[in-house]
Amino acid sequence: MNNGNSSEQAPDTPEEMNLGSLLRKSREERHIDLDAAVKATRIRRHNLEALENEEWDKLPSQVFVRGFLRSYAEFLGLDKELVLSLYQKRCPFKQYQPRVLQGISAESGRWRLIIIVSFLAIALVAGIMYFWAQKVSVTGKTFQYLDTQSMTEKKAGDTVTTEDIQIQDNAGAQGLSTKKETASEDKTGIPTELESKEDTTAQEEPLIPEEVKDEQPLSPKFVLTATVNSRTWIAISIDNESSREYLFRPGERMRWTAEDSFDILIGNAGGIEFSLNGNPIGHLGAEGKVVRLKLPEG
Repeated sequence: MNNGNSSEQAPDTPEEMNLGSLLRKSREERHIDLDAAVKATRIRRHNLEALENEEWDKLPSQVFVRGFLRSYAEFLGLDKELVLSLYQKRCPFKQYQPRVLQGISAESGRWRLIIIVSFLAIALVAGIMYFWAQKVSVTGKTFQYLDTQSMTEKKAGDTVTTEDIQIQDNAGAQGLSTKKETASEDKTGIPTELESKEDTTAQEEPLIPEEVKDEQPLSPKFVLTATVNSRTWIAISIDNESSREYLFRPGERMRWTAEDSFDILIGNAGGIEFSLNGNPIGHLGAEGKVVRLKLPEG
């Protein structure tokens, strides 16, 4: 019997397998459907399908994809480093390359200088005109106040006489008489009309503002805060709603509120710290470890 002519072939090792096929085969061997995988990993169905079909163009950025693969590999009991290395061969990680801005030409720089100088000149002229208008307005008010003051300064007990002016026309018509009268002042030197107005004003009662009661908004039952120490991906579901995905950088802080619970999938347990209602949660795990957290614990 010649073993060299045998048509049987050894099965592919995980290193030789297609990444998508490896994920699908591992799931099917465990008799797990996609819906159960979605519920366990908190990864949306279309993302899991794209991973198993290697449809990389339908997935978000590579950072998110690596987080998906870590979580999915842990759920399927696969070696996370092996899965990530297969993905690295398929899609090499692209480092962000900052775009270099082209230098501004000398011509555009000259026009910018002209615009800035023109703007400053207009602002200076507008400021001078405003200052001059204010000065003229204040001076006019001062003169008016001085004139009024000089007219009202009179000694107590002064009286004002009445003049009769006779006007006659050339034909000898009956004269017309006009009078110029002013209000007499009492011994205090204050005109009677002004005194009555002051009494009326004094009798008016001041208005009392009504008290306005501040309505206190209802405070949330649970407040979750996060402090990021290193680059971390998380997916969080609040009150059993659809989960939202985040990619945090060191130094960032976040805050969420809920009435029932938080369900969190963390891609880097050692890179983030949580506090619930001001109480620290404690150590979650080592750097790079995928952790699922349910808060409050019950």
